[in-house]
Amino acid sequence: MITVDRPSPARRPLLAAAACAGLAALVWLAWPSADPVDLPTAPTAAGAAGASTATGPASRPRVLPVPGSGESVDPARMFDLGVAGDLRVDLETKAALDLIVAELGDNPSAEALAKLERSLRGGLPREAAEQVLAMVQSYRGYTQALAKSAALQRPPQNPEEMRQLLAQDAALRRRHFDEATSNALFGVQEAYSRYTLDAQGIESDPRLSAVEKARQIHALRSALPGEVAELEPALSPKASELALRIAELRERGGTEAQVQALRTQVMGSDAASSIGEMDAQNAQWAERHQAFRQARDALLATSPADPRAAVEQLLAQHFSAEELPGARAYDQQKR
Repeated sequence: MITVDRPSPARRPLLAAAACAGLAALVWLAWPSADPVDLPTAPTAAGAAGASTATGPASRPRVLPVPGSGESVDPARMFDLGVAGDLRVDLETKAALDLIVAELGDNPSAEALAKLERSLRGGLPREAAEQVLAMVQSYRGYTQALAKSAALQRPPQNPEEMRQLLAQDAALRRRHFDEATSNALFGVQEAYSRYTLDAQGIESDPRLSAVEKARQIHALRSALPGEVAELEPALSPKASELALRIAELRERGGTEAQVQALRTQVMGSDAASSIGEMDAQNAQWAERHQAFRQARDALLATSPADPRAAVEQLLAQHFSAEELPGARAYDQQKR
């Protein structure tokens, strides 16, 4: 049985996971093991060959533990089967693998591995059970390799280094899984990570007007997989189209009242109010950051003895202790 008292990784909002761009490439949970134990009789394939990634009707939907409930779920019930009893692999499959690998721990005993195998073979069709056993073994190997890589990798200092790290992690995943399985497990998060970096590059480009930024970001969002919008409604085609219309309205001299009226027309009054409040908070944050940057430029012009310490002290004057990590990340993004 698998018991959970924390949010399922696949159900966490993607935006929260990537709130700090420096952590975006390290969201894959890793469980290092100095002496890994092989699953008994599990196939040694690099991935779950033959697994289905289709989104058609399922004969038996999966059951994942409800976060915070403390409930136990048989591992076999955590995997989705199609109408023909075939294994269906997607982002929720990754959540199941995360939970199983966490339950096994760093150095699982032979008894724990045998118990997992009995559960999977007893609760899944033979071929699906073989595929899951192979996938669990591959996933453990992948997370161990990722942990070792992360221990040697310094945090990325700029978007280009972040892209290199994302590419490195993607290559690592494809050494442990076949292409179809890798895309099914990680494709949505990879697409979101690429979108985040591209969108940040557009937002920080001083050569672009607000409307040009909105148009380019709308094009990025339109190319995202549909699963991303399911996890992050703010990136849906409807929300993206609204953002573009608002940017165009503001460029034509539209008032904030007209902007709010457009939001209400498209999203409804409750959603429009929430978005309006968030917009106001973002604007306030941008104003505070601009005030900090002006003060920082004036400070650095005086050639202080320790520029870094002086800037840190200035940051503490403009932002609270709780805001400092976000302020540093925001400042890095705007450079």
